[in-house]
Amino acid sequence: MLVLSTAAGKTMRHATYAGMLRSGASGSILILALCAATGAQAAVTISSAATANMTCSGGVCAPTATKAVLNVGDLETLLASGNVTVTTTGTGIQASDIDVKAALSWSSSGALSLLANKSIAIDNPVSITGLSGLTIGTGKSGAFSFGSKGNVTFANVSSQLAINGSAYTLVGNIKTLASDIAANPGGSFALASNYDASGDGTYFSSAIPTVFTGTFTGLGNTISNLSVISENQVNAGNGLFAEVGDKGVLENIGLINANIVAKQKVKNAGAGALAGGNSGTIMFAYATGSVTVGKKSVGGGLVGGSSGTIANSYAVVAVTGKAADIGGLVGYNFGVIENSHAAGKMTGGGSPSIVGVMGGLVADNSGTISNCYATGAIADKGNATYAGGLVGVHEGGLIENSYATGSVRGSNGGGVPYVSYLGGLVGRNYSTISFSYSTGAVSGNTESYIGGLIGYDQSPSGSLTDTYWDTDMSGITNLNQGAGNIADDPGITGLTTVQFQSGLPAGFDLKIWAESAKIDDGFPYLLANPPAKK
Repeated sequence: MLVLSTAAGKTMRHATYAGMLRSGASGSILILALCAATGAQAAVTISSAATANMTCSGGVCAPTATKAVLNVGDLETLLASGNVTVTTTGTGIQASDIDVKAALSWSSSGALSLLANKSIAIDNPVSITGLSGLTIGTGKSGAFSFGSKGNVTFANVSSQLAINGSAYTLVGNIKTLASDIAANPGGSFALASNYDASGDGTYFSSAIPTVFTGTFTGLGNTISNLSVISENQVNAGNGLFAEVGDKGVLENIGLINANIVAKQKVKNAGAGALAGGNSGTIMFAYATGSVTVGKKSVGGGLVGGSSGTIANSYAVVAVTGKAADIGGLVGYNFGVIENSHAAGKMTGGGSPSIVGVMGGLVADNSGTISNCYATGAIADKGNATYAGGLVGVHEGGLIENSYATGSVRGSNGGGVPYVSYLGGLVGRNYSTISFSYSTGAVSGNTESYIGGLIGYDQSPSGSLTDTYWDTDMSGITNLNQGAGNIADDPGITGLTTVQFQSGLPAGFDLKIWAESAKIDDGFPYLLANPPAKK
């Protein structure tokens, strides 16, 4: 709901996702980088290379040195004869990770156990074509993750899967998953293989309407062509999942060519390709496609609204919604977003009676955004808009070590008092921003507040630390115009493109940021969240 306080001159926004977002689950968790390959020195690697520094006896393969190789053909031969355990712990030897770097497949009933001291990374397909089983075990600080070519598929959903001591139910389609979750909302489930949802037709509410409090892993698989078009729902989330509850976890899942349309005009109803609302944990997830929301609603490329944690995830989703709050990744964020990015185009804007909010990553933020970036363009088709390359309105919390490169184009229409607030990074700011920058072009009508970095800054003194904008690419060449309402706003500095490409800006940590002429056109990028290769 939008409440305007003209006396204080400050706009306060309070989201109530129709009971969707509950308190709690807002703390950060330890997550590894999105790239599945760890590159660790102390690893057991399953590859096409010859077996080296590895001994296999009695169904157990263990390293004899911290760097060891197990030939994938040798492993498949062992599985043909029975159960096999691959471990990082040998006699007097402790490796860290297990990396699967070659395609692995077996049809026998032999089960495979991968037990790592830290992490397990699947960089190529693992195919279990018979009735068999897979056990995964990682360390407390480790992760089970997948590279762009990696996934685990089961031909038979009666096969056994266990991850870190929990038994998972394998499912082959959305309708079975929805039915199983309805019967056991706190259970553990896994997608057995890639699934094309085009045969399901159109869902007229979230495909999985039950509030989910368990764990779901896609095992690196994808769901393609999901269509959800809801018109008459009241107070409900829209997406694959309606809502991820406080203890819910979604991980290692991709949505391809999703189409989510939430036409109902319900205040703060959330819509996202993966979930309408999240107060749990979402990690190693992504979406492509489109999300469209009605007036007063909240739309995000991945999630509508989140008070939980979203990490190592991304969206390339076109998000549309006039007189709504829309973000490339998330609509409203009250929780934590880290090591994530968005690249979809935002199209929307306000109306004479309703302010619209658009952000390349998040529309409205009151939580923490760390190590993130956004590259999508923002096009205002209305008026009375808050728009920023990264965040539309930054109400509270923190933005740190983040950047935006997408253009922010305000509408030429409207008039007083329908003023827009347009910035390369943030449209309207009330809170802390540090070690961040923007490069996108920013433009709008003469009635609007336009800044290279921030359209309108109302944050307390000292809230901005080492923040920058590109004076060449933004079109905001006036060095006084880092913020649209305050000349020489402290903490904001304008740099030319050459200056940006000549070394990291002052204050940027070498452990977090880097520059390379071969990456992101020589602009600063995040080591833990690098941009995709061109």
